[in-house]
Amino acid sequence: MRERMRGVAFLGDRQCELIESPIPEVGYGEVLIQLEAAGICGSDLHVYRGSAAGANPTLMRGHEPCGVVVSLGPGARRLRLGDRVMVYQHQGCGVCYTCASGEPVACQNDKKTVGANVSGAFAEYIVAPERFCVPLPKELSVESGAVLACAGSTAYGALRRIDARPGECVAVFGLGPVGLSAVALARGMGLDVVGIDVVDERLELARRLGANRVVNGGSEEVVEAIRRFAAGCGYGSDGVDCAVEASGSSAARDALTRALRRGGRGAFVGVGPNEPVIDPSRVLNRALKLLGSIVFPVGWMWDAARFCAVRRVSLDPVVTERFSLTDAKEAFQVADAGKGGKVIFSFEGD
Repeated sequence: MRERMRGVAFLGDRQCELIESPIPEVGYGEVLIQLEAAGICGSDLHVYRGSAAGANPTLMRGHEPCGVVVSLGPGARRLRLGDRVMVYQHQGCGVCYTCASGEPVACQNDKKTVGANVSGAFAEYIVAPERFCVPLPKELSVESGAVLACAGSTAYGALRRIDARPGECVAVFGLGPVGLSAVALARGMGLDVVGIDVVDERLELARRLGANRVVNGGSEEVVEAIRRFAAGCGYGSDGVDCAVEASGSSAARDALTRALRRGGRGAFVGVGPNEPVIDPSRVLNRALKLLGSIVFPVGWMWDAARFCAVRRVSLDPVVTERFSLTDAKEAFQVADAGKGGKVIFSFEGD
């Protein structure tokens, strides 16, 4: 194995650079993973667009890794060389209450985040604690693994938190990678799905992933279209049973509460402006159940992968663009445009 690796750092103001560093050493309870696929997330783009003042030109970014274990540190007991794994991005102390509950995203002591304050996935290799490595089932591709490392499992977590059930009808607002994953997963769960976006390319992707109906929010009255769809599926004209908002749009957040039937359940996933758009009287009078859904517990990432394997749900169609690390500048320009699905770095042949 060579001694150095390449990776992508952000310079601020939509600029990035390919840098080199030593391949990291493997510590106690850690494994070294050779990356095969790594996705670009919307939260990466928030940092990519930020000012140079907040950039770290020496930190390799990215938090959606999938690859092969190539070295085991002392104390690593579960994994073996050659295992394919995804890496859970939030890595806490492991002993506080929230870590013990499976949610190191809210660690109270020592919160580490892959690609934010520890070296990330836009690189040829990554070191990770074994306890945060999730096995990739043999039925799934490394591209589906990269999607599940964040976007796919985030969508799974939202659907699980709103208790989405077979035979129900769900509306998915925002058809970026999280929303598209929600469409595929909801169909795999046995729900009827209506997808909403303003980008024609993403509406077409949702159709390919199984959406029963798509609505262009730029040219159609969204809530009425959703209610007509629900009525046509035999759910009545009061609205859909549940909904996932994955765009961060204030208009979509408001539409979600109007599109839910009485007693409906909704999850807010998309990051957007802090505008007061929810009408408390509507929530009260329609007995709505609304919640925020950020990331997911570690164990749910295992569950999401197993669900996809057992139910034969492929997230490969969510991926629409593939780049090598040497084409990072173009990769981020394409992802930043927000016209398609997931953009990934593919390490095949690197």
